Amino acid sequence: MEIDPIVHLSDMNNYFILIAIFAVTACQSKQQEALSEASMPQRMAAMKAPAPEQDDSSTDEELTPELPAPTGQPAATTNRKIIRNAQVRIRVSDFNTSGKAIEKAITQSGGQIANSNETKSDNSIENALTVRVPAARLDAFLTLVLKESIFTDTKTITAEDVTRRYVDTEARIRSKKAVEETYLKLLKQARTVEDVLKVEEQLGQIREEREVQEAELRQLKDEVALSTVNLTYYQQTEVALRPEEPIYAQIWHNFTDGFRLMGDVLVGLFYFLPLGLVGFGVGWFILRWRKQRRKAVK
Repeated sequence: MEIDPIVHLSDMNNYFILIAIFAVTACQSKQQEALSEASMPQRMAAMKAPAPEQDDSSTDEELTPELPAPTGQPAATTNRKIIRNAQVRIRVSDFNTSGKAIEKAITQSGGQIANSNETKSDNSIENALTVRVPAARLDAFLTLVLKESIFTDTKTITAEDVTRRYVDTEARIRSKKAVEETYLKLLKQARTVEDVLKVEEQLGQIREEREVQEAELRQLKDEVALSTVNLTYYQQTEVALRPEEPIYAQIWHNFTDGFRLMGDVLVGLFYFLPLGLVGFGVGWFILRWRKQRRKAVK
């Protein structure tokens, strides 16, 4: 029985592609394990080389904390990724004037208003803003805002170090791109529809994961580059600023308010006086007509 060499070659190609897919998948898992090593240079930058009098062969010396750099020698620096946000609530003397000054400070700082909510009550008028400003100008912007404050209720600044997340996400994206290139090469070598579908399935999954990680990286970049400031400024009304009156003054005001209320009631009665006169006249005319009718019947 003879074996068709073309069929045998096709089976060999399919076998080769299946082995390649298995190898790429295994390689991908190993690359994921190696991601933790991507941030190793940043962690090692915080370590100190052994002192001159110590033995270089000692492995425990690598864990010695870093000491301040000697004078005249530049210290090792790392491009840290910090997310800085702020929350400020201030009271102002003039709501409209301070509002214009704050808007000018936002423009000067290169920021923008993401949200604005102005509310009024019996005691105050206030405006709650969500402002995005460049992180490098956050302190300068807060300085301009606090110039409008006559009383600062709240001033909170938070800082979150996301350097490790940033570096790990970049490393994962590079790993996904490398695996994606490998699958593209396998796709060119595929000879059957089944092999093409298998490679495209793996390729689609890799691309989806890469796109998610790229979106996360863009979000991190945006939060690092722009700081979010939740700013509320308000002005108290005259009612809120009025000092509390002594008890005798409150009694006198209530007494006079009572007389004023009685006067308002009497004045209100005069509004209904014409209607009452008309009603009285109509009633008197009806009664008189009924009496005359009874006499006529008798």
